Amino acid sequence: MKLYVVRHGQSEDNLAKRHSGWAECSLTEKGEADARRAGELLKGIAFDKVYSSDTKRARQTCALALPDADPEYTPLIRETNVGSLTGLEVAECQRRWGEEYDERRKARNFCPYGGENLEMHMKRVREFMALAAGGGWNTVAAFSHGGSIHCMLDIVMGEPQNKADYPCTNGGVSVFSFENGTWTLEEWNRLEEKQVQ
Repeated sequence: MKLYVVRHGQSEDNLAKRHSGWAECSLTEKGEADARRAGELLKGIAFDKVYSSDTKRARQTCALALPDADPEYTPLIRETNVGSLTGLEVAECQRRWGEEYDERRKARNFCPYGGENLEMHMKRVREFMALAAGGGWNTVAAFSHGGSIHCMLDIVMGEPQNKADYPCTNGGVSVFSFENGTWTLEEWNRLEEKQVQ
C-alpha cells in the first residue's frame, strides 16, 4: 500500500506566522495555488481512498487538489493542538515566554498551554496509519499538516527526526509505503513533477 500525504497549502496563519493548531483558518491565494500544484503531482494516480484532516485549510486543499474525490474527514491527522497559543504569533510567544517557550516548541510539548505533547500527537497519527494500512487499499491519499506529517516520518524512521533536516513545505507531497507489516519512506516533500529522462 502506498500513502501519499499532502501538507495543506499556505494558510492565513502560516503567512502571519501564527500558531494554528486546531484553528479554522483559510488558505491564502498562494495556498490555493499550492493545493492545485499538489493536484498536478497526484494527477493520474487512482486513489482507492482519500482522507483529509477535518480542519478547514486541509479540506480546502483536498477539494482543490482532488476535486472529484469523496474524502473521509478525520481529526486523527489534525495539526498539534497548541492550546491557548492558538492564534498567537510566534514572535509574540517568544517575547512573552522567552527560552521556556522556545524549548517547549522545539520539544513539541504544548501541554503547559492546554494542548498536546509529541507523544499524544504521535498516538493519534499511529492510529491513522493503522487505519490506512488496515483498509485493504492499494493507494491512499491524505491531506494533513506539517506536524502530523513529521509524526509519520518519526514513526517510520523509528525515532524523532530533526525537522530542519526534513522541511515540510505547503503543498509538498510525501510518499510512504506499507508492506509485510513495515512502513518505509519512499519520497519526502516533492514539490515538482519528476522529469522523464
